[in-house]
Amino acid sequence: MTSTHDIGRASETAVLNRLVQLGMEVLLPWSSHLGYDLAYYVVEEHRNFGFFVHRESRLVRIQVKTARLEPDGCSFVFSTQSVRPKKSHNERNDYVGIAEYIAAYLPSNGKVYMIPVNIAPKNTAVLRFRECGSSSSPKWKGGGRVTWWAEDYEI
Repeated sequence: MTSTHDIGRASETAVLNRLVQLGMEVLLPWSSHLGYDLAYYVVEEHRNFGFFVHRESRLVRIQVKTARLEPDGCSFVFSTQSVRPKKSHNERNDYVGIAEYIAAYLPSNGKVYMIPVNIAPKNTAVLRFRECGSSSSPKWKGGGRVTWWAEDYEI
């Protein structure tokens, strides 16, 4: 695989496969301009007065990214924004309001990690493996020096 399209399609397929393994009915958007790659429904139950049950379906949209293992093998990175070429510059946007999760597929270990869009950094996310210990490099969540463990987001 040499093209970015092929790499992206392989990552989408890996995430789709993992969601199906977890028993989810995965939906594929008909159009590529929607800003998300996969979706599934969640049915939530609300109880009123202890006996009345109201069920509500909610669409969960997922943007898929391909992660890259860092040279030290202790962490991996992936983009948390879309980049659209314009005449004079590239337009960069986050996925707030477009997707609920970013799913990152890491080809080097074949695993999928999902982070909520509302806590994702604006440019790049870095997840670290627990076996390597903590790092002093900044992660996301307000730019503070917090270690985000990959295992906490693995699905």
